[in-house]
Amino acid sequence: MLSCRVYLTEFARDYEVMNQTYRAYFPAGRLPARTCIGVTGLAREALVEIDMVARRPG
Repeated sequence: MLSCRVYLTEFARDYEVMNQTYRAYFPAGRLPARTCIGVTGLAREALVEIDMVARRPG
């Protein structure tokens, strides 16, 4: 994983929980670059949307 863009509709409420989950998911010292953005709405009334950019090994 190279980078992630995270969109939160409830930024103030969900930002810290999102950080804890993000750190738990990836190995220590190997966190991808990340941008976290508060938005007013997402498709299908989602609360969170995540775009990821990855590189295939080889």
